[in-house]
Amino acid sequence: MSDEPENYEAQLAQIRASKNFVRDRVAAGSWRYDIVYSSIAAVIVAGQVAPAPFNVLASGCGALAFGLLWRGWADKTGVSVTGLSPKRARWVALALGALFAVLMLAAFYAGRWGEPLWALPLGVIAFVAALGCSRLWLRVYRAETEAGE
Repeated sequence: MSDEPENYEAQLAQIRASKNFVRDRVAAGSWRYDIVYSSIAAVIVAGQVAPAPFNVLASGCGALAFGLLWRGWADKTGVSVTGLSPKRARWVALALGALFAVLMLAAFYAGRWGEPLWALPLGVIAFVAALGCSRLWLRVYRAETEAGE
């Protein structure tokens, strides 16, 4: 009977160590990843100014590039994260998605109104927003997972 509390403590220590390992792998961050991620986002948004089918190609190729980027990161870190957990970090990802939707609609309408020059400022806004939100998501993720210990 005296071994049980020690065994539980050892098991809890292993669980904490595993949790910390995953958090450290996910929250390590990479400027290269963030730059590539932001560039893809900018191309998707700016591409909406182009006429059909090029705007659809920008979206499709961007989605494929996001998938490949996610898969490469999962292979590199050994952890697959969608960005939708934990709860507070989820709101950063959802807010960025909503902003992208607005920027894409603005770019789409700018292209239909014959204003292709809007592609550049909308793409720059998308790049900066993606870069900032990516970094913010990492900070929120770290803070929330550390607080859960």
